[in-house]
Amino acid sequence: MSAARSFKKYFAHKPLLRIYTDKIKPSGAIGLDRTRPAQLDARLNEELDLIIRKVHQGNYRFTAYKEKLILKGAISQPRQISIPTARDRIVLRALCDCLAEVYPSAKLSLPQEVINDLRAGVASGKYAEYAKIDLKNFYPSIPHSLIRTAIWKKVRKPELRSLIEAAITTPTVPESKGRKDTPDSTIGVPQGLAISNLLAEIALQNIDSVFQANTGIWYKRYVDDILILAPEGQAKVAADELIAALKNLGLNPHDFGPDSKSKVASLTEPFSFLGYQVEGGQIIIRHESILRFESSIAKIFTAYRHKVATANSPKDLQRARAYCEWKVNLRITGCYFGYKRRGWASYFSQITSTTQLRSVNHTIRKLTQRFSLEGHIRTKSLIKTFYELRRGSAGSHTYIPNLDDRDIGQKRALLAIWIGDEAWQLSDHHAERLFLIKVTKAVQELEEDIAHAS
Repeated sequence: MSAARSFKKYFAHKPLLRIYTDKIKPSGAIGLDRTRPAQLDARLNEELDLIIRKVHQGNYRFTAYKEKLILKGAISQPRQISIPTARDRIVLRALCDCLAEVYPSAKLSLPQEVINDLRAGVASGKYAEYAKIDLKNFYPSIPHSLIRTAIWKKVRKPELRSLIEAAITTPTVPESKGRKDTPDSTIGVPQGLAISNLLAEIALQNIDSVFQANTGIWYKRYVDDILILAPEGQAKVAADELIAALKNLGLNPHDFGPDSKSKVASLTEPFSFLGYQVEGGQIIIRHESILRFESSIAKIFTAYRHKVATANSPKDLQRARAYCEWKVNLRITGCYFGYKRRGWASYFSQITSTTQLRSVNHTIRKLTQRFSLEGHIRTKSLIKTFYELRRGSAGSHTYIPNLDDRDIGQKRALLAIWIGDEAWQLSDHHAERLFLIKVTKAVQELEEDIAHAS
């Protein structure tokens, strides 16, 4: 579809309303204006009318994004996440949907699909070496000129160009400071926006297509991690050519060196990619990813201990156990939510050996015993989850919960674990909304287990 037609399609009342209802309202993210998304309900028509008018006039301006810093370790700079206001999030999601229709090939592949392809490449026997290339500060370093060059070829509508320009030049600021005296951004794509991944993919489509067309190598870039498999003696040649091309675009790949994140080595040497470890021809889970997952499980048991300490009745104790069981099992199996597979087990479903999963199952059993919950809760199995994920789609089994298909009674039963008998007194509308809020938060916690997988 042409950019102009797609722009008209998505920046209209009905699609904007759907975006707000399905994507924005359930979220608790608060931007610089400190307005919760659900608070737009009272003036929603006016907000949508304002969006449509200003976007089609080409003068929509975003409020400065609120800064959230994500720690990456003691020796690394924190990652800066940009949080837009609720109204701006509606606009950014519509812009994302619009550009995704104009650039369908720019959609980021699922990590599992990439690893499945890697597994086939390793097993093919065609390659003897690998080259890993890491891009420094990827999102913050993408030149705006690169985005314009890539997108302006297809996007000629001035109003759509203006909206993209406004989205990438709006600064990200600490809440305590606000926008005052902060100039527009001149480089980089703000992380955390609905359009962040898509803009980055569009900007690098040309260079990706060149190296993917090289039939002598296996090539994949996933955000800022690049992996090349090549026959003996050819990995360094291909990698040097890629590094030169990336620098020519204004990006900052790590050069090869003793302490560099970029590396060339024999395929007989273990290496990691997207949280997986390739070792001895097997695809397994990187050790750090397992430790992070086990830590998240241990935190659930620790939180249970605190709930028990404050329990005032046998009913409180029973609810604490039920909540602990639900949380642990959700961590183990993940779930289907938003019509997607979610969770750690799903992310690592491309492993070729289940030995590590058996070890984690053992750790969970030990935690159950240590917190005196043996016989009081029933924990699920990572092994069974692994084979269930291989078996079929969301509707083909019940072991992995599908949180999209719960009826109101099932939603109330789950809410009762969180808030007690009050769940049965809520109106259907209130129960539906609270269920969505609680489950969305729980799923976000699942994503934390794999947020730093790569």
